[in-house]
Amino acid sequence: MIRSRPCKTALSKSTLPGLAYSFNPYWGCMHGCLYCYVPDVMRNVMPDLKWGQEVFVKEKVLEILRLEVKKKIPRVVGVSTATDPYQPIERELEITRKALIILSGAGFPVSIQTKSPLVTRDVDLMMNKKFDVGFTITSTEREFQRKFEPGAPPPEERISALEAISSLGIKTWIFYGPIIPGYNDSYEEMERIVQLGAKTKSKIIYDRLNIKPMVLKRLKIVIKEEELSNRDRDIYSLREQFARLEALCRQHGVRCEFAFP
Repeated sequence: MIRSRPCKTALSKSTLPGLAYSFNPYWGCMHGCLYCYVPDVMRNVMPDLKWGQEVFVKEKVLEILRLEVKKKIPRVVGVSTATDPYQPIERELEITRKALIILSGAGFPVSIQTKSPLVTRDVDLMMNKKFDVGFTITSTEREFQRKFEPGAPPPEERISALEAISSLGIKTWIFYGPIIPGYNDSYEEMERIVQLGAKTKSKIIYDRLNIKPMVLKRLKIVIKEEELSNRDRDIYSLREQFARLEALCRQHGVRCEFAFP
């Protein structure tokens, strides 16, 4: 059964760097990433939402979008910022695909962020258009994905999709975050990600762990509490890791920037 909830707007004002608007076709996300801070943001909107276990379709979101693109100035739309736009149900419903057609047809540049290879289905809409596609590749290791991103596609599928999209001349980027000390911050891991950036001509955007109450609760499943409590040393102080990453990017000729400067 497909569950739905009413929505009032399709294009929301975005405060994220480089984005004027955000478009989120669904409530919730099946990836269930332990580090995701969106459930903390959503708890006042949908307090009973079981993050990682259920997804709701936004009712009439495409009809609302068609009306809103006629009234707003065509500026960059982030698809999506509070859910992955390529949820498993997207394969059947094609809400994201239909939204991309509406946005592109109205002249809006679109920046997609996803963990799903399903985005390759829509490359026909992106050719020679104002699109860029970013893949969240927090680690190249399957073990990290099993621990921290239990419902998300494995990293090798994301990497293959990134390479395929880049090979078509579509602008791509890598979101490497959050960087969690002791889990995905090794020199070898960073080098693999930077080499992937060089291969696909992708900019790398990196981020630290954003600890919120619900994030902290979920992370205790896999990280010892004493590690999480020592924020000054481990979680919030990543200057050495960031400097190492930036040095690798310079070495390989890859553009690199912090997510929230």
